[in-house]
Amino acid sequence: MASQYVSVLQHLNDSLDTLSPQQQRAAHYVLNHPQEVGLQSMRAVATAARVTPATISRMCRTLGFKNYQSFKAPFVQSLRNTGPGYVSQFKNVQERGAEHASDLYAELRTQDIANVEHSISDANFPVLFDAAETIRTSRRVYVLGLRGCYSAAFYFHYAYQLFRDNSRLVESHAGMFADQFRGMSSDDCMLVISFDPYTKMTIDAIEYAASAKVKVIAVTDKLVSPVARSAVHTILTFNKSPSFYQSLTGALAVNHALITLLVANTGSNSMQLLEEAEKQLSGSSAYW
Repeated sequence: MASQYVSVLQHLNDSLDTLSPQQQRAAHYVLNHPQEVGLQSMRAVATAARVTPATISRMCRTLGFKNYQSFKAPFVQSLRNTGPGYVSQFKNVQERGAEHASDLYAELRTQDIANVEHSISDANFPVLFDAAETIRTSRRVYVLGLRGCYSAAFYFHYAYQLFRDNSRLVESHAGMFADQFRGMSSDDCMLVISFDPYTKMTIDAIEYAASAKVKVIAVTDKLVSPVARSAVHTILTFNKSPSFYQSLTGALAVNHALITLLVANTGSNSMQLLEEAEKQLSGSSAYW
């Protein structure tokens, strides 16, 4: 049902041009407030979207649904599947106890395999390919991942800078966060990794980048997340985990795929940069 929820949102987004102006107003409300659809009646959603209930009903039928209830069902199920907070999930893992450690371990393995399979699925290949092309043709590539997502951002930046010299890892040290965005332009792109709960500084950075016409590539957990709002490419990335903290396995797989697609479509200059990097690291005894 979770994949059905994502499919409904994607179908709605892709169908905007086929809807009437009033139906488009309703659709934009749904895309920006999907939780409300799962919680509210059709009349309440219509009032919030400033359209009539009949408009909501017609929109649902235009999208291929029998009625509002069948349209609403995936949104309701998505709310039921929403994971608990860190503290309650931490307690849940503790309550399962060491005697169930092997079951927990097996569940974690199964979930992380699913995270990878969904994140770099065949369905995600077109957006991954297009995102890699945007990165390849950009003047400068900003890479942003704060708090728990920093490691995934650093992984992409480190691998990328071995064969290209136009990346900038955005960091928050010494209060210099905003300074790093100076000189941004429409020739640049920003790869952003962020999951619910979304870090406010990340959203602020995206809004600033969007105002400078920077092409934002969002690696995130929802098509309607605040990270995806200004993105030209949104790579839906799965991060579920039976542990108390979200998994980054899917995000790492996405970044690994982006690096691989970039290497597959890069020129001889990148090979030269990689050879120079390898020679420099070897000469400085960077490796044991």
